[in-house]
Amino acid sequence: MKKIIYLIDNKINLITILFLFWTLFWGLNGFDKFFNGSSQLIKERWASQGFLVDKDKNVVYSIQPSERVGWYGVSRDAKFANYFRTLNLPPIVSTVSLYFFAILEIIIAALFFWLFIRQFYDNRDGETEGKMNLIADRTIHRLIFKASIWIFIAFITGDILFGDRIEVWEHGTYLAMTLVTYDLWYRTDQFFLELKKQKLAASGDDGEFSPQASSYDLKVD
Repeated sequence: MKKIIYLIDNKINLITILFLFWTLFWGLNGFDKFFNGSSQLIKERWASQGFLVDKDKNVVYSIQPSERVGWYGVSRDAKFANYFRTLNLPPIVSTVSLYFFAILEIIIAALFFWLFIRQFYDNRDGETEGKMNLIADRTIHRLIFKASIWIFIAFITGDILFGDRIEVWEHGTYLAMTLVTYDLWYRTDQFFLELKKQKLAASGDDGEFSPQASSYDLKVD
């Protein structure tokens, strides 16, 4: 039982959690742009917005509203179309922009998920030492974070042009979260890389502790 707890502590570290968070963030936002829901008429009497009656006061016509339902967060099609309409741009521009960013977000989500899955396998990056390895030198990691930052910069630029100050604040917050996440990932990753180099020599008992648990007693010469 003790070894299982240490195994969980080892595999589900801060880096793993961050990769999962950004997988869900980009994945859900990307697919949300493809699922805009559908408008359905609300036929219930309580939702009626007006009535037309005859001379005997019988309802012959009622005004019923509609609402958008389905697996979606925001109707991005309509929102993007309204944004681009303020700049006198045709609907095709908003549609192409919408799905371009949607595909980009899904790709980034897939890359974060790939990094997330890799956390549960033995790290063999060192076996290719001396050769070009985009994983071992963390090039892929940095490019993914850079792509995330560029997307938020593009969103903020659009928000300013469209005059949506609330979206500027929202995307600015996400941009700050990305930068903080990168800093946390970098520091944590460097910590474990250094710990791996020392091979837990100072702990004196490699088999009983996870790298994270034993690192707190690590003594550096």
